[in-house]
Amino acid sequence: MTTRATETICKVMMCSGLVLSSIWSNAASAQSSGSDLSPPPALDLSFNVGVVSDYRFRGVSLSDRDPALQGGVDLYHQSGFFAGAWATTIEEYAGSDVELDLYGGYAGEAGGLEYSASLYYYAYPGGTDVNYLELQGIVGKTIGPAQVEMVMAFTPDQDNAVDNLYLGAGASVGIPNTPYTVNLRGGRENGAYDNKWDWEAGISYSRDWLTISASYVDTNYSGINEAGRNGRAGFLASAIASF
Repeated sequence: MTTRATETICKVMMCSGLVLSSIWSNAASAQSSGSDLSPPPALDLSFNVGVVSDYRFRGVSLSDRDPALQGGVDLYHQSGFFAGAWATTIEEYAGSDVELDLYGGYAGEAGGLEYSASLYYYAYPGGTDVNYLELQGIVGKTIGPAQVEMVMAFTPDQDNAVDNLYLGAGASVGIPNTPYTVNLRGGRENGAYDNKWDWEAGISYSRDWLTISASYVDTNYSGINEAGRNGRAGFLASAIASF
C-alpha cells in the first residue's frame, strides 16, 4: 500500500464536533418537529456545506494543507436508523480529487448511554482501486454541558486496504450562557500506520445555522516526505452551514 493510501485508510467523522451529538440532534428533530397538535415526521432530512482551511483527519492533512470545500446530506428516521453522504475536495489521489463518504447505521440509547453503529464506504470518483469499507462504533454520554465519546473504527482486510484499528475519545463542553463550545479529541491508530497518535483542541461558535471553528491539531507522525509534512502540527479554521 502506498503512503498516500495510509493517510485515508481509516476515518471517523470527528473533524469538528462530536458524532453522537450530531446524530442525536437530528434524531431529536425527527421525533419532536411539528406542533403539539400534529405528529412528528417519521423522517428528518438535513444538509450541510462548508469550507475548511485544511482538511485533516486524525491529524493528517488529506488536502496537502490547502483549503477544502465540503458538503453533505443526512436522513434520519425516528426509529434510530440513519443514512447519509458527505464529500470533500482532497489532494489528487490515484486519479481522484474528491472523497465521497456513503454511510448508514443505527443510533440508540441504553443504560444512560448513547450509541451508534455504522458502515462507511469511502469512494474516490475517478480513482483507481482505492475504494474501501469501514465499520464504526461510538458510545457517548451527556454529563451536564459536556458530551463525551469513545470511538472505535475498524477496517477489515480488503483488496484496497489492510486491517486497521482506530481507538479514540473526545469531549465537547459548552460554555454556559454563550454560543461557544470547547472541543477536545485524540486517538491511536495501528495497522495502516504504526502506532500513530493524534490530538486536537479547539473552540467553536454556533449561531442558528452557522458554526465557525478554530483548532490546533498535531500527531506523532513525521518524516521528510509528503506524508510526514501532512502529519505535522497546524492551526485549522472552518465555517459550516447546516440546514
